[in-house]
Amino acid sequence: GAIWEPLIDALAGDARAIAPDRRGWGASGAPLQYTATTIEEQAADAAALLAELHLQAAVACGAGLGGVVALELLMRQAGFVRAAVLIEPPLLAFLPEATEGIAADRQLIAEAVGGGGAEAAVDLYLSGGLAHLGAGAERIPDAVAVAARERPFSLFAELGAVSAWSLRTAEMLTLESPTRIVVGASTPPLLRRASEQLAPRLGATELVEVGGAGLPQVGSAPQLAGV
Repeated sequence: GAIWEPLIDALAGDARAIAPDRRGWGASGAPLQYTATTIEEQAADAAALLAELHLQAAVACGAGLGGVVALELLMRQAGFVRAAVLIEPPLLAFLPEATEGIAADRQLIAEAVGGGGAEAAVDLYLSGGLAHLGAGAERIPDAVAVAARERPFSLFAELGAVSAWSLRTAEMLTLESPTRIVVGASTPPLLRRASEQLAPRLGATELVEVGGAGLPQVGSAPQLAGV
């Protein structure tokens, strides 16, 4: 949740912002033997939080995997969510050429674990060494990256979630709730292409580019607040 503080500050009194620590991160726990998760599971966690807080008509905003979770929330939890902002959603299934890259990244992870353990694999991810499964991860602020080094298995549990998610393109095309797909000046070409492929497949959406350096939710928080 800490990575969203610049956006929370930029929203000021315009909206109530809720930035939960997802399972396995921050102050949130994780199930025993937490080795995998799904987009649906992450969305169910968020919906349960909204229900507990008695909130409706929220705008779901997420980045990376969280952007896909926000889309799942919009599609499956209409009672809680009325719109969604999807920052660099890594839906690489729209890019057939990415299949080999994902497989190569998985091999790199296995080699890193074999050579230096879980910490070596996390370092590989945070350095931008996973061009498909971790595109743009080198932009994660150091203060937040510490969490990934402390909980490597939470990171590993998430790496396959997006590729396992069912796209449901027919349902996406007829979606009437408004969405915005956001890319930034530093968005890797791979994620930009995925966003460009998603836009015409998602009803009531616009593809928006923000400026600034680093992750859009960090370096371009004022612009993102406007979105």
